[in-house]
Amino acid sequence: MKQSTAVAWGRRRPAARGARRTPETLPGAVAVIAMLAAGPLGAQEPSARAYLEPAEVEVGDSFQVVIEVTGAGEVENPKALSYSLGLLRGSPFPPGQALPFATRFTAPPGGQAGGSVIFSYSRVAEMPGSFDLGPFEVKADGRKLQTGPVTLVVTLPDPGAVSVRARLDRTEVAVNDEFELVVEVTPPDIVLPWPDLSDLWDFASENLSERGDGSMTVRLVATAPGTHQIGPLVFDLAEGTLETEPVTLVVAGDQPSLEARMSINTGQTWVGTDFLLVVEAGARELDADPVLPDMSAFAGPPRAGGEGRSFNRGRYTVSRTYRVRAAAAGEFEIGPAQVTANGRTVLTEPLRLVISEARPAAPVESPRDLRVTAVADRQRAYVGEPVTVTYRVLARDNRRGGFEGWWAENPDTLVLHRHEYFRTRRLGWRGGGRERISEEGRLYRVVSEQRVVFAAKEAGETAVGSAEVRVQVQPRDGDMLAMINMNEAEREGTWTPVILTAGPIPVEVLPLPVEGRPGSFRGHVGRLRAATRIDRTHMAVGDTLTLRVEVSSAGSGMVAPVPVPEIAFPAGFDVLEPEVDDAPTVGEGFSVAHFHSYRLVARQAGRYRIPAVEVSWFDPESQSYGTSVAEPFDIVVAGGARQEGGLGK
Repeated sequence: MKQSTAVAWGRRRPAARGARRTPETLPGAVAVIAMLAAGPLGAQEPSARAYLEPAEVEVGDSFQVVIEVTGAGEVENPKALSYSLGLLRGSPFPPGQALPFATRFTAPPGGQAGGSVIFSYSRVAEMPGSFDLGPFEVKADGRKLQTGPVTLVVTLPDPGAVSVRARLDRTEVAVNDEFELVVEVTPPDIVLPWPDLSDLWDFASENLSERGDGSMTVRLVATAPGTHQIGPLVFDLAEGTLETEPVTLVVAGDQPSLEARMSINTGQTWVGTDFLLVVEAGARELDADPVLPDMSAFAGPPRAGGEGRSFNRGRYTVSRTYRVRAAAAGEFEIGPAQVTANGRTVLTEPLRLVISEARPAAPVESPRDLRVTAVADRQRAYVGEPVTVTYRVLARDNRRGGFEGWWAENPDTLVLHRHEYFRTRRLGWRGGGRERISEEGRLYRVVSEQRVVFAAKEAGETAVGSAEVRVQVQPRDGDMLAMINMNEAEREGTWTPVILTAGPIPVEVLPLPVEGRPGSFRGHVGRLRAATRIDRTHMAVGDTLTLRVEVSSAGSGMVAPVPVPEIAFPAGFDVLEPEVDDAPTVGEGFSVAHFHSYRLVARQAGRYRIPAVEVSWFDPESQSYGTSVAEPFDIVVAGGARQEGGLGK
């Protein structure tokens, strides 16, 4: 039997708007929402695919990357998750950002559902080879869709006319000396992708790579003595490969010794506070991750932080940074750490750390130099209505010096007090960047910002309790030259722990009205939307259909659980235990918050109706109740063997 598919959306869902013309190009960071010019959504799930027009071009030719989204009513501007560097003339696709595009809409004849929205991107191929573009991410009807990557083949107009030659500016050097590897390309207007240079890292470190007219230059530093062959260097092209002749480098001198050290950013801290531990080695790469000392007697497990690499005075330094939380008071020894690089293993010197139990006072002359603020978006709300409180850590600084003033570390440690009368949900933490705001007539830099949603459980006069942000702070003196010559831990400086407190926020909580309350109301505040889908409307006895029930909540401030609708399934079916997906995805507009997938096994022939799914809510803005109803489904069950045809064909 050919399966048909049906879909029903809640009646309160806004109707799709008509297609709007958009400019041919838009800035890459602009988010655009496209509304599909078609009728009600089709039965199929939203889907997205990417393709190229054409998929094979010559250097200098233009092509289009096309992203097509079908089965959706609202589509946001796509984002590139990856891209090929150097391939595209002009700005490449930045990963994670919205893409500039030209868009068009398509709909089938008669205004039927199932149209598509198409985003197209024109680019010019700049170098030969085979390149993967994408995958791309599209948000359609509140869901994240991801396309597969697409492969572009770029060929040379005349590959037989292109040649490459490698040479060295010096064929004999000493350990730690610089030398240049130059690749000459003929004709000079051809741009080739960089060849694989990984074989060089056994005896050299890269200092700088650059392109010139008809040449590619890599500046290197010799790191190991001996006679070394470089090449042949291989350039992968769509038509095959180009290779250089090998060249020979002689490096004189002895194998340099391995120098390694471990450092911490403070010699004294307190229980519950993080300190920074940095392991550094005089090498381009580590052969293995450092083996850290056992600190379980006084600290939690180290959390891996950043990896660093620097080049100064002809030598590389590689580092690993870890964050460690102090757990016990006392004076302790840290170390040594084991470091392996350049085929050698060394131990660092041990360190001393003092951990205090007491919490020191804030090390600022005026409490206004460093503070935390708490601002609520409303102080009068209904039971269950979200109240969003924004907590900001603020610091005064001297903008003339750039690095002068107070800097804060670990500003995300927000501790809430006395909030048992509320349901809470944290919406995440972000750094302040360059943002500055005015408080009490003074300018502050925003160190961090956190938002928390509170929803009262019962009516009455109450308050969102006080909150603490536990940070580590330090003054910066603005000496840029001194900071450049410091190691990572020294650059972090000596941090002093501080507790910043925000006072309580009074809130008046109103009871929900009794008048007009629907029978399907289960206490939810904020708009809901119900939608149902089934995979067939005609079946035979013994067949199974799947009913998917989706309940979505408006906005990103949802703190109360989404109500599960009650469904009176018809007799004649065995209903299996539903599969539940109740992990909400927060976003703009409706946020998908709850999925129930029911499997119904037909046991008796006949005509049946799956009743309408209904959810109700209270809207604080209109001070009224609302209901979303998904249409019912009519099901035909045939006896015996399956029969073709039926509803939905």
